[in-house]
Amino acid sequence: MQKWSALITLSLAFFIIVIDTTIMNVSISVLVVDLNTNVTGVQSAISIYAMVMASLMLIGGRLSDVIGSKRTFLIGLVIYSVGTTLASLSNSLTMMIVGWSVLEGVGAALMIPTLQVLLRNRYSGADLAFAYGIVSAVAAVGAALGPIVGGFFTTFISWRWAFRTELVIAIIVLVMARNLQPDEESADRPKFDYVGALLSVVGWSSIVLGILLAQQYGFFLAKEPFLIGGLEFAPFGLSISPVTVGFGFLMVMLLFRWESRLEDENKDGLFKPSTLGTPFLKPGIAVRFVQMAVTAGFLYVFPLFLQLTFEYNAMQTGLALMPFSLSLLVMAVVGARLSARFYANHLLIIGFAIVIVGLMAIGASIQPGITPQELAFGALFGLGLGLIASQLLNLILSLVSPEQTAEAAGLNSTFEQLGNAIGVALIGTLMLTALSFGMQQGISASTVIPSEAKAPLTAGVEESVQLISDTQLEESLTAAGADEAISTELLDIYTSARTGSFKAAVSLLTFFSLLALVLSLWLPKRKLVETEAAGG
Repeated sequence: MQKWSALITLSLAFFIIVIDTTIMNVSISVLVVDLNTNVTGVQSAISIYAMVMASLMLIGGRLSDVIGSKRTFLIGLVIYSVGTTLASLSNSLTMMIVGWSVLEGVGAALMIPTLQVLLRNRYSGADLAFAYGIVSAVAAVGAALGPIVGGFFTTFISWRWAFRTELVIAIIVLVMARNLQPDEESADRPKFDYVGALLSVVGWSSIVLGILLAQQYGFFLAKEPFLIGGLEFAPFGLSISPVTVGFGFLMVMLLFRWESRLEDENKDGLFKPSTLGTPFLKPGIAVRFVQMAVTAGFLYVFPLFLQLTFEYNAMQTGLALMPFSLSLLVMAVVGARLSARFYANHLLIIGFAIVIVGLMAIGASIQPGITPQELAFGALFGLGLGLIASQLLNLILSLVSPEQTAEAAGLNSTFEQLGNAIGVALIGTLMLTALSFGMQQGISASTVIPSEAKAPLTAGVEESVQLISDTQLEESLTAAGADEAISTELLDIYTSARTGSFKAAVSLLTFFSLLALVLSLWLPKRKLVETEAAGG
């Protein structure tokens, strides 16, 4: 048991990070009420959480070289613990964002890259292959249990206890961390790259924030001007969104240029861009980026659909996700066993093909009057995702040498979380856009709504439409004193438009999955277990 104590410690740490990304998705409706916000606010918190991790992953990976892997891991664990404590006490969206999105995001960004380094420092050969398999299985279990655990706590106790349970596990990990291999003291540790760190944070954050801002200010043309200190900002009528995204890409380009210069001069940087020159690494990271966007998008859309369409509570949502969760878990375990018999790239292609079929079936079933049973194709999506999860991360890390693990893990984790953040942000923006368009079309075509009322209703939809349940809409219309016939008409229009917005979201997820399938064709032909064993 002593031999595997480090693996147990790191697996528990990874478990709370993974489960934290899924545990709140089933609680969106409750969070909207408890934090006095709306669905867009909760979606922003989810995206900001991933954005913080994406912007800091490279920093976390580099800190493991600068101050030591174990020390970086423990600092991240402490910050994460403070964040989950604050999140459990939140009484506003702002407090939740500070605790969950920011502090937990910082802590996770310091822990995730060092996990890979600590594993490689402790194990090698077949033991390392086994350790990677366990970590992948733990990730699958976390993704599968998250909706169930979140649903249970939210329905029967409080969503706050989900965070408090994470805190208990974090304390256990902190106690067990003495089993981790101590950092080796070295007089020639690299210097920290402050310029690169600043460019990384500003660049990645600006890209995600720009996509989030599109929901309010528009994708290209400004729906309303962006205010800076009372001054309106809408150059040439453009929305702040493309300006912010463009600025982010500029900062990322400067980041890579800066790091290339430091590498050419043999100076210490945040990462070595030449690492991306490793054969097959770029397509591997690209596939991981798209896969994370699909996964995060699905885990945002599916629970939201259940809660708004069927008005499920958190526990019912978690139970409805069980076919997806169980199939993901089973296939993740089966996929790991298939690694010794089949090439990883072939298994990934099969996995994405199953995901696409599952998403197409879900999209076809989303129609007015749909019943929950018709969403059972989520199990098919879970099967494909589980097969992908059992192969992809291990394949990416098997491409680099042990000395490059920290940098490769940092780069891969950055694009993982960037995919997570951008996936949720794009899906949320698309859904609101489709909802607004569908509502405006329905109002315009209505023969029940008086002509003089159509213009103000259309303007109101364009300005402040939100994803809500039928009950919430009925209560709003009653409070506004709307005529019964008009209320019924608006409810029908809204229900149809909301269904259309969910179909649009699933269509985008299907497109992303097709893109990942095509990118998978560029991955190397190899068996993971043989590769790991040979590498030891």
